[in-house]
Amino acid sequence: MEVIKIVLADDHEIFRNGLKQLIDKEPDMQVIGEASNGNEALELLDSLRPDLIILDINMPEMNGLEAAQKVKKNHESTRIVIFSLYDNEDYVIKALNVGASGFLLKDTSNKIFLNALRAVHLGEQYYIGEVSDVVIRHLKNTYSTNEGSQQARNTADIHLSKREAEIINLIAEGKNSKQAADELGLSVRTVDAHRYNVIKKYSVNSIEEVLQILGRETKKS
Repeated sequence: MEVIKIVLADDHEIFRNGLKQLIDKEPDMQVIGEASNGNEALELLDSLRPDLIILDINMPEMNGLEAAQKVKKNHESTRIVIFSLYDNEDYVIKALNVGASGFLLKDTSNKIFLNALRAVHLGEQYYIGEVSDVVIRHLKNTYSTNEGSQQARNTADIHLSKREAEIINLIAEGKNSKQAADELGLSVRTVDAHRYNVIKKYSVNSIEEVLQILGRETKKS
């Protein structure tokens, strides 16, 4: 069994210890390093090379967003989850822009938290609840301000996660977001977040344009 190696960065020791105990009880996960600020977290990454790092957004010396930007630049294979007390829209958009694959709130249930870590490790995006609404709204606004469709990038350079590919296939079959969500056991918000992430990757304005690039014709139901 593959074990997801995790570095955990949070300046509250009691909270950090609680998360470590929760994660280490799972047979497929292990906390291999702990940090109380962004600087310590980056030092651990150089030596431990984890699969995933969880960053509290508010930490002394270097906050989670600043650390995430450096992680993305210097440790591209390490996936990033931002942890916060608040679903502040500015925080969420900044997390998206610095390359975080997930944004979770500290009142998230244990089950959702652990499932989110697994999803992010597999290459998915995980922005839950009202946070995902912020992501979708931000991406919609981004593309609505574009002056026409941008020329898509070379498709050979674009990688879709397994989940994104599954959703694209279902859309090509004529399914809407709710139908795709039901088939995959996801929320509609999560499916929509994946849809807009794919649109962003291809630098176009709609999922229909993505299908055209991929040579897929949507089946009519």
